[in-house]
Amino acid sequence: MKNIFTAFSLLLIHISCTYNPNTEAPTSNKSGWQLVFRNDKNGEAKFGNKKDLIKAVRNGYPIRIGWGARLKSDTTKSVEHVIDADFLTVVNGTEVFAQIHPIIGQRPDLNKLTIKYRNSNKWSTMVGTNGYSDRLDVNYLNDSISSHENIYWGSSWYVNYPSITSEATKKAFPLWD
Repeated sequence: MKNIFTAFSLLLIHISCTYNPNTEAPTSNKSGWQLVFRNDKNGEAKFGNKKDLIKAVRNGYPIRIGWGARLKSDTTKSVEHVIDADFLTVVNGTEVFAQIHPIIGQRPDLNKLTIKYRNSNKWSTMVGTNGYSDRLDVNYLNDSISSHENIYWGSSWYVNYPSITSEATKKAFPLWD
């Protein structure tokens, strides 16, 4: 009986020491890659909460951005892109901008369902939660800018949440603090 009482007491002590009602327990919707926010080309929220994205950026979680386009003349033809963000910026605590690393340009052929590389062209873009995007095309053979344009498009923002959330990452203070 004494051994059962001792074992039960140790179990209660273990539970009381490890239980913290303020700890955010990982759930199936807060572990791994999750769509957190989606905006249209005007920066209007279409899904999620931008504050969750800002919190994830401040916590240093990996971020991916997705965007796409559909032909107006044939809406069955479309292209979608997803890429890891390389450099993230939070502006005034309200908007997130993400740069992607330069990639070799592509020419999707939506009729043949193929994609070919563009000759001597790399491009990079900076995508914003406000719909603003800044694209830079570089001719990598002669290391010169071939075009630079500002565009507005919708984007999807994904966060890779860790399987265990620590107390420190739940608070997400501004990085200038």
